[in-house]
Amino acid sequence: MSSSSHVSQAPIPTSQHTRGNSMKALVSIGLAWAFDAMDFSILTFVLTDIMKDYGVALTLAAGVSSATTFARLGGGLLGGLMGDAWGRKISLVLSIVWFSVFEFLTGFSLGFTILYIVRILYGIGMGAMYANGTPMLMEMVPAKWRGFASGLMQSGFSFGYIFAAIIYRVWYGDLGWHAIFWIACIPALLVAIYIWAQLPESSRWQTERRDSRAHAVPVSHLFSGGQTWSTVHAAIIALVAFAITYPINVFYATLLKTGGHFNPEVVADTIIILNVAGIVGNLLGGWVSDLIGRRWTIILSSLGTIACSFVFQSIATDWERNVFTFLIGLFSIGGVWAAIPTYLAEHFRTTIRSTGQGTTYHFGAAVGGAVIPLIVSSIAPDVGGLGHAMTYAVAIASAVMVILVLLWGESKGTELR
Repeated sequence: MSSSSHVSQAPIPTSQHTRGNSMKALVSIGLAWAFDAMDFSILTFVLTDIMKDYGVALTLAAGVSSATTFARLGGGLLGGLMGDAWGRKISLVLSIVWFSVFEFLTGFSLGFTILYIVRILYGIGMGAMYANGTPMLMEMVPAKWRGFASGLMQSGFSFGYIFAAIIYRVWYGDLGWHAIFWIACIPALLVAIYIWAQLPESSRWQTERRDSRAHAVPVSHLFSGGQTWSTVHAAIIALVAFAITYPINVFYATLLKTGGHFNPEVVADTIIILNVAGIVGNLLGGWVSDLIGRRWTIILSSLGTIACSFVFQSIATDWERNVFTFLIGLFSIGGVWAAIPTYLAEHFRTTIRSTGQGTTYHFGAAVGGAVIPLIVSSIAPDVGGLGHAMTYAVAIASAVMVILVLLWGESKGTELR
């Protein structure tokens, strides 16, 4: 399929491409996603506290995170509808305020049921934030920067995990687990205020909204006007991208503890190496995608991931574990994901970009988060253990990604339509 089927060469108003607005959008929206990811990740540090305080098993405690992930799908759809109908800016600010409020209220959860409900409501805001922040950023930066902007924003999730670890380390011992949720909501609210005061609305959205005669609910447009294949392809791409990284994010720490019998310091250091590599890979992959294109960046990164996937079977040796943990983080969490935000944005026209990108991305997160860990854990006893299962899952998903990306036309350098 040629790239002409989903992008256009129509120019965007040049006022939107001023360096000042582009940089403001790059920094503020990138920080918004990082603080969103930070708020999401903090829960993983206090699962044992939740189990103890509320008297629930690990399965139920971990289920809170799964419920949040599923709620992100609903938030991606609802937030996308808002962004396409009302504008990117107001919908982005509202979504940040929404998830910040429920992050704050998490600290006041007096029972497990209340915690569960609050985190579901938090997930709606998290999904809506991505559905509006990513399209707005892609529309506000010049085409030549879009790949790097994509990588920088995607690195926010790794930064968020590191920020969460810092908050946990600094305040948990003195204040307890409830208080760190109260502290964590503050940075995102400050970013929301900045975006409201300093960022203009996307002129691409304003132009399309003014010129468009169609004011129907845009969700129906995802499967009309030649958009069906773009929507289906984007959803599958997101699912497979999560299938590459979910086995790593979910099981690697467990593998190090149970398979390698390493102490907490080695486990923490290895996970930090993984996330630092992800940040480097996001930034480098985004830059490379502006040089060689989205497709080849994802393809080469997927092939690199396949080549390094044996690391999960070779964790005993320090140098081998550290080197290949860095490399698989560089290629998978970094390189593969670096181009995904702009790659998905380039699947959809402006009038449905928030709805399309928000829904397809969070479809991948919800289904991948529910299905992939289940598959990996269920096949582990039959394939030689968790390390072998992780290797097979990551390698197979990476191979599928190569095939899928080859089915889509290159869109580097073209203007969003």
